This record gives sequence, structure tokens and C-alpha cells, in this order.
Amino acid sequence: MVPLYFISNQPFSGKSSMCVGTGKIFIEKGLKVGYMKPVGTLPTKVGGITTDEDAQYIYNTFEAEDRLEDICPVVITQQYNREGLKDDNFAKGFIGQIEKSYSNIQEGKDVVILEGAKSIQDGYFLGISALKICERLKAKTVMVFRYDAEMVDEIMHSKDVLGKYFGGIIINWVPRSQMEYLEELIIPYLKKKGIDIFGYVISDKILSSVSVREMADLLGGQIICAEDKAEELVETFMVGAMGQEQALKFFRRKANKAVITGGDRADVQLAALETQTRCLILTGNFQPSSVVLGRAEELGVPMVLVNYDTLTAVEKAGEIIGHVRFHEVKKIDKIVEVVREYIDTEKILELSKK
Repeated sequence: MVPLYFISNQPFSGKSSMCVGTGKIFIEKGLKVGYMKPVGTLPTKVGGITTDEDAQYIYNTFEAEDRLEDICPVVITQQYNREGLKDDNFAKGFIGQIEKSYSNIQEGKDVVILEGAKSIQDGYFLGISALKICERLKAKTVMVFRYDAEMVDEIMHSKDVLGKYFGGIIINWVPRSQMEYLEELIIPYLKKKGIDIFGYVISDKILSSVSVREMADLLGGQIICAEDKAEELVETFMVGAMGQEQALKFFRRKANKAVITGGDRADVQLAALETQTRCLILTGNFQPSSVVLGRAEELGVPMVLVNYDTLTAVEKAGEIIGHVRFHEVKKIDKIVEVVREYIDTEKILELSKK
């Protein structure tokens, strides 16, 4: 058995989602699936054990019974970076630690899914880059690329870097407007160069969405009403900085949105509440009027108080939408559905037998 190493060239490419979707489908087939993230970059503490936040979530999703210490044997922290820069010998045992954990996890499994760090370069100076891990574990890579019209250079470069460990690619987040270019030019070129393509996934609003709660957390905000609706997913955002009549017409253009507006703009807030709005983000840390608060509670629309001014809140929201993790049950179900529809998981499974 050869481990399948899902890696990417940049953060937020969707490799964690591909790991989850592929793993769940393998489990449905009756396979015993192991999961491991050799190098973590999102430190969190669970029962006194330092692990990776995404790794722990996938571990729970797969209902794994392996030791949590083995799921993510090396978690890169600022302290690790500092020590590694000061002492050449600091990281010497890391690759051996990864190999030992893999040995524990693969026991009794039909297939093991490995998840890479943020990019193939992560951990390079510590001797635990994607290539070093492939060499030690004899892994084959499934490389997940976020669609870009100029990504062919990245794909070809990655193939050269990884050499015999390069297994194939998944192209993620493809805009519908780019499908013709992808199918008529990019895909034929890559196939001609001998690159296996396991599938490509069209951009999906649910997968790029974020829950109201996560948005509030990432904005450092406070949910002040309808908290029972905080798990609802926000697909987009709109800014309210006009009169009430104009606002009503404007807000009707999009559903499942967050509306960002000044906390003192009761007219805009009430207009937003009359349309399909998932939450209101009130800037300037202004408390809304009792009328608006009562209406939001009645309709089940959370209101989030943030300290930022409107411009800064808009910039932050732009960074959040489409760049968030998958820690919502609704997303997990959608991920499995998407992988089943667009990805050739049988072909990926065959890779583990080579």
C-alpha cells in the first residue's frame, strides 16, 4: 500500500475538503481508512496534546481510533521556527517521528490519506517538506490546485520538483466562465504532458460560504441576537451605505448574504431585514435601536457587533468569504456530494496500489 498525499501549491486550495470527501467515499466502500497530517500549521490543544485544528476535525469526521499524537506528529509553531533557525540539529528527529507515526497509523488499514501543510514548501528548512516526506514514506501525491488561468507553469514545476512521487492533480474552484478555456486548452495540454487529472470542481457557493458564527469570530465580533441561527451559511456580503428605498432594491439582488452597515443606520438595517439576509454586521461598535433588534430577533437574523469601521469590515469580509475552512456539518455533506460527482476516486485509489 502506498499512502496518498494530498498537497497544494498554496493555502485555501481545498485539499482538506478533498481529503474529507475522498476519505468518506472510501469508507462508504467498506475500506479501512487511515488519516494523518504529518506537518500541522494550525496549533490547538486537545487534552494536553498539541495537534493541528484541521487534522483534529478530520480525525473526528472519520471517527478514527488512532492515537491523536500520531495524527499530526509535528506541529510547526513560532517557537519551532525560532529554534530551527537557531539550531541546525533542532529538527533532526522530525522526519523519523513522522515515519514512526505513519507506521502506527497504516497498521490494519486498506488505504492511508496524508494531508499536506499550506504548500509544498512548508517545513523545507526543517527537513520536512512535501518532497522529503514523500521520499521517506514512499507516498504518491494528489496535488490540489486552485484554478488560475496561468496555473500550468505551477503544475509543470510541481511535477518536476516531485518527480516519481507526483501522482496527479485535482483542479478546484473553477469559475463557470473559465470552463471552456480549461476543457479546450488546459486539460488537453496537461494530458499530452502525461499528467493524470483526477477531476476538476466548479466553484460552489456553499463550499465558499462561512457560518455566521465563524464570520463573527474572524471579525472579532459579538452576536447580540438570534444566536440559534449562528450556524447558517453566508455566501456573499453587501454594503449598506445608501437611503432606505435604494437599499431595499439593492439588497433584493442577492440572497444568503451578510449586510455590513453602520451600527447607527437603522433605516438600512430594517431594509436589509426585509430581504433574504443571513446576518447584519454592525460597524463602529454601535448598539442597534430596540426596534431593529426586536425585528431581527423576530425574523431569526443574527446581528454582529464589530469594532471596525465599515471600510475595514468590508476588507476583512472579502478575505473571509471563499477562504475559510470546512468545519460545518452542512459543508461536509456538500463536500462528499461534490467529490462523488466530479472526482475519479477509483483512479485515486488505484494510485495507492502502485
